[in-house]
Amino acid sequence: MSAYSLTDSLPISPLMPNPASTRSGVGGETLANVLRRRHERHPDKTALIEGKRSLTYADMWQQVSYQQRMLKRAGVQPADVVAICSPNSLDMSTLFLAVLSLGAVPFVINYRIEVLGDLSQLNIAWFAVPRSSLAIRKQLASESYMTQRPFDAGFDLFSNNCATSSTHGDTALLVTSSGSSGAAKVVQLTNAGTLFNIRANVDALKLRSDDVTAIALPMGYSYGLIGQFLSHLYVGATILLLDTLFFLHQMVWLFGRHRVTTLFLVPPMVRQLNYLHDRKLLPADFSTLRFVAVGGNRIETTAIHKAMQVFGCPVVKTYGLAEAGPRVATHPVHHPADPDVESVGRPNQGVRVQIIDDEGGELLPGNIGTVRIHSPSVMMGYFNAPACPSHRPHSTITTKDVGYLDSQGRLFVLGRKGDQFRINEQIYWFREVENVLYAHFAFLKVALRHTDQQIHIGAIAMRDYPVQETDVYQRLRDAFGSPCDQLFVFTLMRTNTLLNEK
Repeated sequence: MSAYSLTDSLPISPLMPNPASTRSGVGGETLANVLRRRHERHPDKTALIEGKRSLTYADMWQQVSYQQRMLKRAGVQPADVVAICSPNSLDMSTLFLAVLSLGAVPFVINYRIEVLGDLSQLNIAWFAVPRSSLAIRKQLASESYMTQRPFDAGFDLFSNNCATSSTHGDTALLVTSSGSSGAAKVVQLTNAGTLFNIRANVDALKLRSDDVTAIALPMGYSYGLIGQFLSHLYVGATILLLDTLFFLHQMVWLFGRHRVTTLFLVPPMVRQLNYLHDRKLLPADFSTLRFVAVGGNRIETTAIHKAMQVFGCPVVKTYGLAEAGPRVATHPVHHPADPDVESVGRPNQGVRVQIIDDEGGELLPGNIGTVRIHSPSVMMGYFNAPACPSHRPHSTITTKDVGYLDSQGRLFVLGRKGDQFRINEQIYWFREVENVLYAHFAFLKVALRHTDQQIHIGAIAMRDYPVQETDVYQRLRDAFGSPCDQLFVFTLMRTNTLLNEK
């Protein structure tokens, strides 16, 4: 019997409507209904905090029910896609749950709506925009196919007259991929798959109802939305919503006040916090943290070791991708001397990872190949690329990652396909170059790419950190020999426009 089956089978209160019963999850249930039911046990507990505002779980669901009625009154139908164009906030969180509760499909877009391209070509039926987001409201209002409809005091609602059909009946929500290997894609996730991924994540991280988590990640990505927000909602924890653009300033005075126990970051955030700590510019109280989770792109071991000193707690490396729901593997690093610190860990419960060759055959432990994932939470397909075949019902996805499994079932990811280069007879991976640069320089981000028989390195340095390019080339020469003088082209960048957010 599942560890969650008893709590999930509690009766639904007659006060909690079930308008989305046809959009089924596990056993005909939806994600929204499972969350509602689990929260009946602690109605007076604080659910969401933003600045000086907070909501108990009872207040949160009351607000969700109000926004759900307003959505229905505006004409939103089950299976309609509703893009919520808003930074992380308390109101955005309740609106997300209201869209879920109605049986429509929420799609959080935190900042830049232009990443979607031509809006008339996407089947997004509705756009919810905060009254404070003047640029997005002006852009949507200028489109002849958009009709503005009244909603509530916090949001404007725009209907897209070009939207022609609803999503598949089992689509629960949309998220964007990281875009680390190209343009970001819009991923369709199911109710059943999302619930599975939440439960596996809760089990792997040992999340608890008495946890207080601080969210500084954009919830437009599955890591922030499912890996942190929904996973903590599932256990009935308290969620502290930080401004993702100014989280460093907020951390200093909010962490001690709210006794934060879990924090989720991506590698550039970790590097920035490490750098500020070294400069004695991070007077935050991290004493209540149980762990810090790191996801997104790969993080170097030197940053993990330093972060353990900064936070004084274990650092949990996580691996996943939006297309897999997103959590796949977890590795809690409890000690800097962990001999397997380079591993991203063992697959989460119910997930199977294979390493395959070019013909799709499974390789034995220790052999390098392509990472293939088997999971009930694998996506249905890409919303903005409907011609791509669905990955269901087999629930497998072949990634672009290259790696190997050891004899203990731990996964090691070496990089993406094409992230290799040769000097003389020796083969190297991009990650080895990154390791050298991050170990010797205070870089926020480093990105490598092949062009014309050379490897171009773009790097962003921390603020006020001086970098001499001659020093960079010398470190590369020390690590890879004199042939690297002709191979590498280094550029110190002043903006992160050409580097993905993770």
